[in-house]
Amino acid sequence: MEKKPLRLLVIGIVSIVILCVLYGVASRISLDDKGDMYDYECLAKSFIVVLMSIIAIRILFVAIINPSEIRHKKKMPGILKYVVGALVLSVAAVYIVTAIYSKSAMAIFTTLGASGIGIAFIAQDTLKELIAGIIISYQNDFRVGDWIKLPDGTIAQILKLKLTCIDLGLLNDTRLYISNTKLTGNAIVNLSQPNPSHFNRIDVILEHDVPVEQARRILYTATANTPGLASKEPLVVADAVLQNGILFAVFFKIPSFDVGAEMKHRVISSVVQHLHKHGLKVCEISGQININHIDTNAIRKFDDTKATDAITALKYSGLLKNCNQEIQTNFAKGMERLFVQAEEVIFKQGDAGDTMFIVAEGVVSVSLKVSATEKNGETKTSSNVVAILSDGDYFGEMALLRGEKRNATVIAKSDVVLYKIRRETIKEFMNSYTDFAEKLSAAIIERSAENEEKKTEFMKTLSKKEDPISGFVNAFKSFLGR
Repeated sequence: MEKKPLRLLVIGIVSIVILCVLYGVASRISLDDKGDMYDYECLAKSFIVVLMSIIAIRILFVAIINPSEIRHKKKMPGILKYVVGALVLSVAAVYIVTAIYSKSAMAIFTTLGASGIGIAFIAQDTLKELIAGIIISYQNDFRVGDWIKLPDGTIAQILKLKLTCIDLGLLNDTRLYISNTKLTGNAIVNLSQPNPSHFNRIDVILEHDVPVEQARRILYTATANTPGLASKEPLVVADAVLQNGILFAVFFKIPSFDVGAEMKHRVISSVVQHLHKHGLKVCEISGQININHIDTNAIRKFDDTKATDAITALKYSGLLKNCNQEIQTNFAKGMERLFVQAEEVIFKQGDAGDTMFIVAEGVVSVSLKVSATEKNGETKTSSNVVAILSDGDYFGEMALLRGEKRNATVIAKSDVVLYKIRRETIKEFMNSYTDFAEKLSAAIIERSAENEEKKTEFMKTLSKKEDPISGFVNAFKSFLGR
């Protein structure tokens, strides 16, 4: 027990002992059971008993209830605290009436019982609401700030939990008051508990001639790249073929309902941007809340071979943005398209590599193995994801251009379309175009600088006496035999 509660407990016990002594002194004020002195004695003893009951309530909370709340990390409902206090005061009142004023306890209980029955009959609805309120507070299934879905589909946030009703705030900034029994007697969905994050859904309708799997990959990439989501692993499925197009259901996880509208806006914006980027026309997009279980590990397989072409992927990557169109077109002809399924390892850290890859569609993760020595002397190795790459990104360039081993492991997070660039292709263009190496190096340096950590590691490999571009050019020219 902490020092402050312990001090309060000691003070409370000492106060009760002092009041007991005063109670004994007050009992000697009058020599008989009548007269003014007897009335003063009864009044003094009644006052002392009331003070003792108030202190006893305080001790009960300090010594039992508050520590229990801290230990179980769960607060006792406020209404139950009032009930506990009322019971202690009721016992004190009965004692005063029976022991101090010598009245019949049976008469008191009979009167209170009859009055209670009458009050209960008259206010039975209110009592039902009070009991429901106690149940809601005790079970803690609903808390202030939670978002709930009512049986009629209304979405609201709990603003206050009152004794007889609940104050709700609707999405249109209006207030709704519902009885406690309606909350306990109906199927109410709590969107904030036990986990505030849940799936939202948008429906995207694309034209009938759109390749299904290509559209699926692009929608997955667009959703996974949306900032602020609770999970970077959405689920995209072709849900139906309609008269105006193919309906794709896109499920994405948001951290809490109060940011649902903003997250849906971001996802839709990203989807529209990616679809336009790949030349796919949007017929319609709509959204809704999804409260059912979503299996994000659903198997995804390719059933078509259509994908973003090589020249488009090269253009979006910016790898040869400093080169003219003729060089880009010829270079794209030497790129090999690969289809990689979700969870497939593209290469592992430490592997030798003579190729690099451009992501045309889909999402890949980049992870590093880090070894650390624990206190017991054992070495523990862990794998940490350091980057998520999607369409327009490229990876593996260091192993290809400098002869280094792979410094990370790359795994497909979704079905992915990649374009592979071989070392022989780089050599061929370096021999054919005099400034090809400088232009390629400049693009790689610029892209590397966008990530500060990657830039720092990259600069460590360069000579301090050379500028970044010339140092890199000389390094991989030497490696390629130029």
